[in-house]
Amino acid sequence: MPQIIMQYSSTLQLDVPATLQAINQALLASGQFQAEDIKSRAIPLQDWLTGTTFGSAPFVHLQLHILTGRDLATRQQLSDSMLPVLQQQVQGPPGTQLCVEVCQMERDSYRKLTL
Repeated sequence: MPQIIMQYSSTLQLDVPATLQAINQALLASGQFQAEDIKSRAIPLQDWLTGTTFGSAPFVHLQLHILTGRDLATRQQLSDSMLPVLQQQVQGPPGTQLCVEVCQMERDSYRKLTL
């Protein structure tokens, strides 16, 4: 844990490996996670609709999935640390939207098996 899912408009200039590396480094620097527990992936989106205009206002939406138990201040710190990473990594036209969402996964039902 955590799980990072980054969805992004395929028209953006984005070095995906470098962005995921920067995200993982920021999460590691938070002191909340061990390096081997951080799992990140990126999903390019070919089709999106912003408002009523198809394909306008490209975006990056980063979801940080963590187990329940961290207080709001910690979750806000994690979110606040991710947004500057995206800002440094993403090159897009005016109107490009960068979003970070912290999602809590129920600790009691989460299962993990390492082979």
